[in-house]
Amino acid sequence: MKGAEPFFFASPSHTTVVILVHGFTSSCHSMRELGEKFYEAGFDACGILLPGHGTTPEDMEKRKWTEWLEAVEDKLNELKLRYTNVFLCGQSMGGCLSLYASSFHAVAGVITISSGIKLFDWKLRLLPLIKYFTRFIEKHDGPDIKDPAAKNAEVHYDLMPVKSIMELQHFLKKLRKRISYVSCPVLLIHAEQDHTFEFKNQALMFRALGSENKKQIVLKNSYHIATVDYDKLTVQNASIQFIKELCK
Repeated sequence: MKGAEPFFFASPSHTTVVILVHGFTSSCHSMRELGEKFYEAGFDACGILLPGHGTTPEDMEKRKWTEWLEAVEDKLNELKLRYTNVFLCGQSMGGCLSLYASSFHAVAGVITISSGIKLFDWKLRLLPLIKYFTRFIEKHDGPDIKDPAAKNAEVHYDLMPVKSIMELQHFLKKLRKRISYVSCPVLLIHAEQDHTFEFKNQALMFRALGSENKKQIVLKNSYHIATVDYDKLTVQNASIQFIKELCK
C-alpha cells in the first residue's frame, strides 16, 4: 500500500535509535511523522512494517502474533549491535509488542501510545462463533482518529480479519502474564477518549509494570491513533523529552 512503507532516518553521528512499531491493521504511515521528529531531535528512527500489514487483509489473515513479535525482536537485535541506546516506541498493538519484547531483551526504554493489556468490547467474546460465518469485520467508522484530515489520510485496512483479532486476543493474554517482568523505563501515553484500547488500560498497565521509572501522559483531544491526531505535538514532545532524560 502506498504510504505504508517502512522507514529509516539515520545519521552516522547518532548513537541512539528508536524503533517505531505501528498498530493492528495500521502501517508505518501512522509512525512516520513521529519518526521524523525523533530524527530532528538527534535520534535515528527506524519504522518497521509488521508481517501481514501494508499489503492486504488476506495476507494479514495468515499471520500469527509470534510473527509480529519476531519482526520487533529481529530489528531490536540488529540495531543493538550498532547503537549505544535502543528505544522501542509503539502505537496500540505496537506498544504491546514493545513491552513484551522488553520483558525478554534489555532496552534503554519503552514508549507506548494508546496501548493496553485488555480489550473490553463484549462482542469479542463472540469471535469463536463468528469465525465460522465470516472472515472479515468491516471498520464502519474508519480508523479511530478525531482529526478528520488525519482520519482520511491514514493508511490502514478497512477490513479486520477475524483470525487476526483472535491472534491479538491471544497475544494480550501472554502480555498480561509478562508485563510485570518489564523493568526498563516506560512512558505510557493514552487518550481519555480512546475507543479501541479504553483509557482505563493506562492505569492497569502502570500498576502491572515492574519498572521503577514509569510515567504517564494523558491526552485530552485525541482518539486512539494519537500519533497523528490533535495531540500529536504532545506525543512528540513528551517522547523526545523522555528519551533525552535517559540519554544524559
